[in-house]
Amino acid sequence: MHRRLAAILAFPLALAASPTPGPVPIPTATQPAGPQARAHWPVQTADEKTQELIDRGVSMLYAFDTGEARVAFGAAIARDPNLALAYWGLAEADTIDINVVSSPEGEVRGAAAVAQGRAHLRGASAEERVLLDAIGQRFAPGTERQKLDRYANALSAYTNGHRDDANLLTVAAFAIFEATPTFTDANDGLIPKAREILADLDRALVLDPQNIGAHHLRIHLLEEADRAKDAIPDAQALSSYGYPPGESHLPHMAAHVWVRVGDYARAVSDNERAVANDRAWFALGDGPGQQYMKRYHDHDVDFVLYGLSTLGRNDDARAFAQNEDAYSRAHLLLRLHDDGGALAIAGPDAHFVRAIAAARSGDAARAQAERAQIRGDDAAPRTALVDAALARKAGDLPGALAAYQRAYDATKTAFPGDPKDDWYVPIGEGYGAALLAAGRPADAASVFTAELTRFPNDPRLEWGLAEALKAQGKDDTAARAAYRATWKGAHDLTLADLG
Repeated sequence: MHRRLAAILAFPLALAASPTPGPVPIPTATQPAGPQARAHWPVQTADEKTQELIDRGVSMLYAFDTGEARVAFGAAIARDPNLALAYWGLAEADTIDINVVSSPEGEVRGAAAVAQGRAHLRGASAEERVLLDAIGQRFAPGTERQKLDRYANALSAYTNGHRDDANLLTVAAFAIFEATPTFTDANDGLIPKAREILADLDRALVLDPQNIGAHHLRIHLLEEADRAKDAIPDAQALSSYGYPPGESHLPHMAAHVWVRVGDYARAVSDNERAVANDRAWFALGDGPGQQYMKRYHDHDVDFVLYGLSTLGRNDDARAFAQNEDAYSRAHLLLRLHDDGGALAIAGPDAHFVRAIAAARSGDAARAQAERAQIRGDDAAPRTALVDAALARKAGDLPGALAAYQRAYDATKTAFPGDPKDDWYVPIGEGYGAALLAAGRPADAASVFTAELTRFPNDPRLEWGLAEALKAQGKDDTAARAAYRATWKGAHDLTLADLG
């Protein structure tokens, strides 16, 4: 299964220890002025303040701020030690984030929360007992796959016959999502488990049209199933709400759809809101919630810089990046082919950034040394990109094309090749440019066309397609007009700007 945050999680933060229950400041909502995001999971035995804490915990679960979710549920337990749902929430915080489904400390925390919850079942509702039993199976001994499967199967067995609780359906959908390695079959049809997830989320939204967790997961599911257009209503919903600090991941998620349908300006706008939300959140302190959301902040920034640089708004991108860390600034400079600047500020772990920048700058020895340090699941296409940059700088166009083809073939139908994740060295764009430089415009046109199918309205791809058509003596009018309609740069693109 492809996950969105490989680049971010390559720079992990230590998760905070379980919080000590105490007062929870609940900040006022931030922009926009309009409907406010909400989550509500009613607990009959909870007083007004405790219910507020439960709802805050659920909202933070749905926003993947699981550190703050633990704080809220812990504070609810401090007020009422017999709140079974709150113990479930503490355990759920260490499994709901689809990018971090398990960690050593999380496994310990989750098992402890389950044990405590089982000791406080007096007065628990039937659904609370179902949740604690199911998540108890998730944190029982076994492999990660066994744990995820047990949790998903337990919740699936219940929701197949109980379809009147929007939150329980949403939580079940998250659990099934985690336990499902792929969502489409050989013919690109949804497999039965994917259809079950979608049915649960659709039913949840009938019961609660503002369920932010259901909107969130629908975007992930439909994007992974190559049906992002079907998630436009979910993106519109998440884009329309105001969010309290700590929930930046929800407005961010709308942009996963906007970049798929070619609305880069809206992707920028929603992630500017996400970044502002982050800043407001970090200004309130450095507790478990802030610590957890730091792992997502650069991803929000990436979407802003990706959108701005795609549209040619380079000065705006540079100005925005000045308020961010070296990681983000170096990536932008690489995207803008300011390789000397990227080399100067790339951090100690940024081997790929330095390898590309050194290769483009002609320092082959440094590029090779940095290339040797590249690790991770995406090491193969990344090292291939370094090889392509080295070969192109040396004038070895056949070598550059062979390296680009390795990278492109490995990623052309997979998320690790997405510009939104590797926006600073987009593989398809670079491969098309290399083909064009090598005098193979027909092949270049095929690559640019395929990439525009995945990412429509990208002016860099439109310019590349127009140039490839022109080189073949074909009509480039439509592609050229599309480029001019979307490109906001101060100067026209050149071949050297691509990739």
